[in-house]
Amino acid sequence: MVSISLIKERALAIGFDLVGVAPVTTGQDLEFSKQWVDRGFGGEMEYLKNPKREDPRRVLPSARSVICAGLIYNTPRPYSTEACRGANAGAGGAQPHPAPASGAAATAEPDRPGGPFSRDDIPRAWISRYAWGHDYHEVMRAKLEKLRAAIEALAPQVETRVYVDTGPVVERALARYSGIGWMGKNTCLINEEKGSWFFLGVVLTSLELRPDMPAPDRCGTCTRCLEACPTGALVEPYVMDASRCIAYFTIELNGSIPREFRPAVGSNVFGCDICQDVCPWNSRCSGQLPVASGQLRVASSQRRSVAVTSLAEFQPLEVSVSAATHSTPSPPAPLPQGEGGRRPGEGSVQSPTRSFSLFNPPLEALASFAAEDFGRAFARSPIKRAKYRGWLRNLCVAIGNSGDRRFVPWLEKAARHPHPVIREHAEWALERIAREEQKEGSGAPRRVAS
Repeated sequence: MVSISLIKERALAIGFDLVGVAPVTTGQDLEFSKQWVDRGFGGEMEYLKNPKREDPRRVLPSARSVICAGLIYNTPRPYSTEACRGANAGAGGAQPHPAPASGAAATAEPDRPGGPFSRDDIPRAWISRYAWGHDYHEVMRAKLEKLRAAIEALAPQVETRVYVDTGPVVERALARYSGIGWMGKNTCLINEEKGSWFFLGVVLTSLELRPDMPAPDRCGTCTRCLEACPTGALVEPYVMDASRCIAYFTIELNGSIPREFRPAVGSNVFGCDICQDVCPWNSRCSGQLPVASGQLRVASSQRRSVAVTSLAEFQPLEVSVSAATHSTPSPPAPLPQGEGGRRPGEGSVQSPTRSFSLFNPPLEALASFAAEDFGRAFARSPIKRAKYRGWLRNLCVAIGNSGDRRFVPWLEKAARHPHPVIREHAEWALERIAREEQKEGSGAPRRVAS
């Protein structure tokens, strides 16, 4: 019989941060997943209706066990609730996460000092933490294939299948039963020692392995994630209506983002991290943590810090944009107030090639991308999933929420785009900026998120 401890040793040696063994049947969780889809919470994600997801043995009939692995992708950079403020943070009233007291996160710079995008007066966008680096599917798959090879070397007749968020397997349900984390109220898997910033992958195997015990739920009475969600996507503890989620709107949805949710999208142009940012288990410094009894306490035994990775693949990519004239809407160059007798945004100036980090990037820089720039910059990034059309749509919403008139020329060009979805979102953004200008002109308090 193959040793479970030996398999786990191999997994950790390959570079995984978490590993556990789950039974092939996790009836209650898989049934909940089916009911969740049946209630319409999956939105337009039709692939979630695949009946194979209801039982891993429909994928691999000989499956007897599931090896679940986790890989940390968190980096020591500020959270969105630290880096974004006001309209730039979304309209849900998420409270700023306690800033890190020391270390790299306390001094991280969005861009190189003195660089073209390093000024404080430009609106910035937020890209979900998991998408700052290389595509996790590729990184995880490569490591899982090594683990599969190690298992097959230990048991030459074994049958295996490997999945990383692309097959008819509910990885999160299986991982919960493997003991590497509990299902949080934000529906993310949370590990007591490392937090929730980790990717999941599974190896279905015909080996009969003794499963680990599921981790106990340690969310207690905490409801920070539910209270912080700008769109109310967390309709109740442990239940997310994905059709209301900012990540769904900016990644999975092909058509128009519902108008009633656009202000709440804030500066998010790809995904959203808020429900993880505010989670106490992702805190970078010691403090109050929920415990299983539902009470909050501060004790020396609870002092901990969320895990971070040094893997180069998950550090924020440095991308560049060219100032060549594009057939798609070109970026508005920021102009100082009163330069040449014009208000900011009443003209555009071509600039040389510039580079910037995907951590809290300037909206201006992202709006500089033509289709070829997008394809080149994100060829190995999860961001390519949104496609260029979705990218422009998302930028229109974030720009509208910024209230920055300097983007009016860009939006006017986007409003003439061949695709109706982009035109509609650009027109919405122009109306939003004009409406806020009218409020300012009348002396009414400015409410960008209204």
